[in-house]
Amino acid sequence: MATHDLERAMSYDDSKKPYASSPGITPRHKDFAVVTEGWSDRGLVGATKRLMLRCTDLGAEARGIHPISLEERTPGRGPLINMMTIWLSPNSTILTFSLGTLGPAIFGMNARDSCLTILFFNLLSNMLPAYLGTWGPKMGLRQMTIARYSFGYYGVAIACILNLIGMFGFCMLNAVSGGQALSATSGGDLSWTVGIVVIAIIALFVSFMGFRVLHAFERYAWIVINIMFIIMAGLSGKHLHHVWDTDLPSASAGAVLSFGSTVMGYGMTWASLASDYSAYLPPETSGTTLFAAMYAGINLPLILIQSFGACAYVAMPFVPDWQAGYDADGLGGLLDAMLAPAGNFGKFCLGVLAIGICTNNAPTIYSCGLTLQTLLPFLSYIPRFLLSLVVTGIYLPIAIVVATRFNETLNNFLACLGYWIALYGAILITEHYLFRGGKFSNYDVSAWNSPRLLPAGIAAFAAGMCACGPVAVSMAQVWWTGPLALAIPGHGDVGIELGFATAAILYAPFRYLERRCFGH
Repeated sequence: MATHDLERAMSYDDSKKPYASSPGITPRHKDFAVVTEGWSDRGLVGATKRLMLRCTDLGAEARGIHPISLEERTPGRGPLINMMTIWLSPNSTILTFSLGTLGPAIFGMNARDSCLTILFFNLLSNMLPAYLGTWGPKMGLRQMTIARYSFGYYGVAIACILNLIGMFGFCMLNAVSGGQALSATSGGDLSWTVGIVVIAIIALFVSFMGFRVLHAFERYAWIVINIMFIIMAGLSGKHLHHVWDTDLPSASAGAVLSFGSTVMGYGMTWASLASDYSAYLPPETSGTTLFAAMYAGINLPLILIQSFGACAYVAMPFVPDWQAGYDADGLGGLLDAMLAPAGNFGKFCLGVLAIGICTNNAPTIYSCGLTLQTLLPFLSYIPRFLLSLVVTGIYLPIAIVVATRFNETLNNFLACLGYWIALYGAILITEHYLFRGGKFSNYDVSAWNSPRLLPAGIAAFAAGMCACGPVAVSMAQVWWTGPLALAIPGHGDVGIELGFATAAILYAPFRYLERRCFGH
């Protein structure tokens, strides 16, 4: 599609918008005007509108899934660097550390096998979110809105629902891990429940304010958080040699594949919201440079911190204080024991790590609002910051309930989450290269909100449903192990890999038939 078509798709006639001719109008006010167009200025609706406008004056972002115009893009090296830091921060968390412990804790793997699995499965799977993130600048659309060009205007609802389940789950698990850590800093005086609520409130504030505050928060948070991890490594390093004293055997093929599936289910799931944060970059942004920035931003913290978590858990039985802390307070107790040699300063470091979990929840809550607007288009006429309140109200009580079954919940959730992301990514990539010629000029961005101009979505639905069969026979979970997984020594989970391949292969003929029947 030509550049002038892109400009037409993303432009708004500001002269027809409320507040457009008023002095001191900012882009936030224009976003608010677009979102609330048609709202009455009288009665309860008018009072609500004035209250939300006041929130906008204070810096809250109203913009939702509407395309980002070329004038609103932010060129330069700084925004590109932000695309690395916005992934460094949310992946530098104690939930990442906790995921690394699952190798030895759930799959009985030693430190060497756990770390090698973490390394190679992260390098493989995180190419998907880094690549899909390069689509944002080219189209100026958010990730789930881009999915309409494969799944259709109505069919994308299935992807949105699965994405919401995944993001709610991540918010929940983040809040639990942060709440446990906060509880540990108080010596148990602060309950897990109160800690979870504190984490949820802080994350809500950052996501409520919107994209620019979120970027500013993530730009620097990773530095502070990783300094805390370095301090913890320095204090606990003298005990990590015990990883060589364990009698854990070499991992079976099944253990490697199943733990690898869990690892992929963590980083790869960023693919469903990758373009939410890159859409503000100009279309001439180098795709290679952007891919490298995002790929490094996701992989560096995941590989290093997950490996640290695996080694700490393997060494834990040889350090009585670590074992006692873990038995008493779970993950938070283990972290507290590792930082204990620093005394009160160690408590401070643990508190920073606990609050740092908000770097993951804040962008996730932000993207939940965008996904809700794609699922239910009428919500695009509600300021996005209000949806952050709804999201928090949903995941917070669930987090409190599952807090006592953290490790089991984390493993089962992440492994299952990876399955649908694999199907999603395969369908989008197949559409892009086989039916769009790998060119973004073949996407009519002006059709982003027009059901009749978008694909019917039948091909995506059919390919996804058919791929569920191979996923089912090749998955290995506590509640179900498929016959193909049973055939692998140690019962290995290859559902993600097989699901991706099947969805990509089947989507091609289904989409060809769909285009023949519907014309697009």
